[in-house]
Amino acid sequence: MARTIKTRVKSALPGAGFDSSGNAKQGKRRVSGSIAVTSYTAVGESLTASDLGLSTVDFISLKHEDEASGKDGQGGRFARYCFTSSDFYLVEEAGITGKTAIPTGTSHTVYFDAVGDALDGIELT
Repeated sequence: MARTIKTRVKSALPGAGFDSSGNAKQGKRRVSGSIAVTSYTAVGESLTASDLGLSTVDFISLKHEDEASGKDGQGGRFARYCFTSSDFYLVEEAGITGKTAIPTGTSHTVYFDAVGDALDGIELT
């Protein structure tokens, strides 16, 4: 399980957030980029908030570089994030049969777009 994270976009979302109690919170950030996975296994790949430069992850969207992996557009590859364990998993749907499996090959690229609290953010009061 080796991976390299490249951040392409890091933008502040001033005054755009709330804490878990519903109070206004400054220091929200949007981060986008890619993750190069060089040895993916069935146990998933760790992806914590701090890996993305965030202290919390409120939202994350993951897309596999080669989503349409099957013949004639049937099947595809998906990346799924688990907030509980801070891991993501790659799944391959096998076309018409609908069976799922771990994608073949060990090297994959996954693109991400995440929003959360900035790790280095300053809270203005």
